[in-house]
Amino acid sequence: MANLLEDVTLFAYIYLFCFLGAYSKDVVDTFLEKTTEVLILKVLTSSLAVAVLLYGASEYLLNKLSYRPFTAVCYTLGLVSFEVVVRYSNLQEVLDLIQEFLLWRKNKK
Repeated sequence: MANLLEDVTLFAYIYLFCFLGAYSKDVVDTFLEKTTEVLILKVLTSSLAVAVLLYGASEYLLNKLSYRPFTAVCYTLGLVSFEVVVRYSNLQEVLDLIQEFLLWRKNKK
């Protein structure tokens, strides 16, 4: 039971800071008038997705980092995940990104 409580607490900790990162990016975009409203569904979705990934890697990361840098990583990945979800919100934009990457890789050789 104690182990389950520790895991739930760790996931809540990770999700909180990912959410704060994504929400702060959304609020900044709203204040700079890049968007007209707060996109709370995208904030929740992006922060949940990155929180699951970070929770999976948390044992390794917490062996290498203390909680302060880990908190910064959670916050930063929340920012990045929100930007990715907003920028690549439909399939065509994802396909365009893949084509750009393949073109870049072809030119690199």
